[in-house]
Amino acid sequence: MTASLLLSWREGVSIDAARHERRVRGPNGGIILRQLAQPLITAIDQLAPCGAEEERLSQQILESAGAGVLAQWYYTLQKLARRGLLCRVVQMDGRRLATLLPTSPNFVLTPLLSYVDRSCLLSRFAYLRREGPAMILESPLAHSRIILDDERTSAVVGALAKPTTAQELSERVNCLCAEVVRLLMTLLGSAGMIQEIGNDGSEGESPALTSWEFHDLLFHARSRKGRCDAPFGATYRLAGRLEPPPAVKTDPNCETFELYRPDLALSRKNDPPLAEVMEMRRSLREYDDRPLTVRQLGEFLYRVARVKNSREVEMETPSGPMRMAFVSRPYPSGGALYELEFYVAVRACDGLSPGLYHYEGQQHRLARLREQTTEVDQLLADAAASADIAKERVQVLIILAARFQRLAWKYASIAYALILKHVGVVYQTMYLTATAMNLAPCALGGGDADLFARAAGTDYSEETSVGEFLLGSKKV
Repeated sequence: MTASLLLSWREGVSIDAARHERRVRGPNGGIILRQLAQPLITAIDQLAPCGAEEERLSQQILESAGAGVLAQWYYTLQKLARRGLLCRVVQMDGRRLATLLPTSPNFVLTPLLSYVDRSCLLSRFAYLRREGPAMILESPLAHSRIILDDERTSAVVGALAKPTTAQELSERVNCLCAEVVRLLMTLLGSAGMIQEIGNDGSEGESPALTSWEFHDLLFHARSRKGRCDAPFGATYRLAGRLEPPPAVKTDPNCETFELYRPDLALSRKNDPPLAEVMEMRRSLREYDDRPLTVRQLGEFLYRVARVKNSREVEMETPSGPMRMAFVSRPYPSGGALYELEFYVAVRACDGLSPGLYHYEGQQHRLARLREQTTEVDQLLADAAASADIAKERVQVLIILAARFQRLAWKYASIAYALILKHVGVVYQTMYLTATAMNLAPCALGGGDADLFARAAGTDYSEETSVGEFLLGSKKV
């Protein structure tokens, strides 16, 4: 068996050759390399079609042109790697086993290290997933990904769940020879997917990393620019595949209750000043013996969540122009998409029967979905436990649910992050409105999304809860 670690052009890269320069074009852009010494041109030309051993290329340049040109070679490689034009490949007998692809302009082509005698462990932030027919190894700590081109490499990754050296690993993974395993560990190390174990057995994780949970760091890295090459922002990624989701949700065949519409001119006149409301804002978990009234609930929802107006706009998408419906509400929303839905779980509200309701903001009314079923009672009990109060003291629980497709139809990478930002915006809007109305508000830190989906009869993947907020009468 012949094993090697090669440096080569990424798939989809093309080269235009001219005297003393090379024009390199890739899927996401290109670069013109000018005033190249002949040894550099010779080395660059060896990167196609299958590539060449990195160390051998460096040695050739050093021997033929000296250390100065070698430094220029390293600088050129870094520029190419940062633009995602290069990849590192482990192959055996001419067959690719694994490929490292840069995913960020912050990627650094680090020197290759040998892991023959180093005890290593897979990073706790590394994860394996499928993309099309390929298995991909990624990490929110890395500026690259590794494609496992051969199924046998998955065994190497799995065996690194325990500390091991390359020699020990080759004995445990008998489907690949020791040299291949060593090269695979070198590739994993250059991508930041493994970490060395200290002499005392410690993983050597920095205090800054210790504070991160896996899912939090992954969500942070994948919803911000800098470490991922996934499409980002308003890509209209589902245009042409799905119709634009509606601006508002309707509740057919539900009993509805019209709500009180306040005089906003009177509210502007009688409300305390914003500065005072901001200073008075508190989370209040104690309520008056007389519960919140349906009139107060109606005014609260009108001021926080009503649909102020609606319109249709023709959007330019990669699949051509499409018409999409939009609405406006009292709080801001990314792209004016307003994916959040307001549900009201009632235990005690003067003038309104206990149960679960959906707020229809366009008509300013409540649609009754359920009576006080077991699931609705559990929602109230869960909210009470989160607020550390007795269940019997809860009056009204407002549940924010997201229609995920409404944002995902337009936005890539940032859709769920936007939802959570919108929840925060709505929380503040509800706090200030409740304070101005002399009510008792309290945002909650978490809720049961599965329980809500059962209670409301929604599809968990299509619409479920993302925020909870208690509301009640202020204790006198």
